Amino acid sequence: MRAFRLAGVLLASLAAADDTAVSPRPKPTDYPAHDSVKTASLAGAIVPPEQVKKLFSAETSKNYVVVEVAIYPQDGHSFDIDLLDFELKTGDQMLRASEPRDIGTTWPSAKNPSIGNRGPNVTAETGVIVDRETDPVTGRPRTSVGTYEGVAVSNYPRPDPPTPPRTNPAQSDADDKMRKMALPEGPAKAPVAGYLYFRHQKRKQDSFALNYSNDDESIDLKFPKP
Repeated sequence: MRAFRLAGVLLASLAAADDTAVSPRPKPTDYPAHDSVKTASLAGAIVPPEQVKKLFSAETSKNYVVVEVAIYPQDGHSFDIDLLDFELKTGDQMLRASEPRDIGTTWPSAKNPSIGNRGPNVTAETGVIVDRETDPVTGRPRTSVGTYEGVAVSNYPRPDPPTPPRTNPAQSDADDKMRKMALPEGPAKAPVAGYLYFRHQKRKQDSFALNYSNDDESIDLKFPKP
C-alpha cells in the first residue's frame, strides 16, 4: 500500500511537470534582470521578437512585448502571483499585462473603427406615410399614401461596428499556445516561470523595465536594450 501511494505521488509530480509550459532557469542570475522582495527572487527577460514570431506568430510579434518571468520563493515561503502586480514601463507609458483569457479577443482591426466616428454626423431619413380615414361625404374608408425625407445633424459618436470573428486557424492555435505558456497565477512554493504579454507596437529605440509592486514592496527589472 505504501509503495502504491509513493507511485501515485510520483505520477502526480510528473503530471504537474508536464503541465508547466515554461521551465524556470536554474537560478535568478541566469536572467539578464533580477531582484528580490521579502519572500522571493524575481527575474525576467524580454523574449526577442524573432523568437516570439517562431513560437507564436508574426501578428503576435508585431502587437505584443513578451516577457519571460520567473519566481523563486525563498525559505519555504509561498509567493502569491497576481498579474495586476506587474506593469511594463516604456518611456512615459505603463502597460498592464493582458489577461490570458483575453488573448486573441482584442486584436487590432486593419482599420480602427473608432477613428472618424465622432461628430458632426449627418443622418438622412426617408419613409412612407400611410393614412387611413373616413370620407366625410360618402362615409367610406379611404387610404392616402405619401413619402417624407429628412436630414439630421448631431455630434454623437456613431457606434462601432461589431468585431468580425477571427477565421485564421493558425492564429487561433498561436493564441491557445500563448495562454498555455502564460505565467500561472496563484500561490507558488517552488520556482515557476511563464510569459507575460503586453499589448504594444514596438519601436527600435524602446527600452523596457518590468515593475513589480505589491503592498509596500516595489522593484524594477530593467532590461538591456536589444
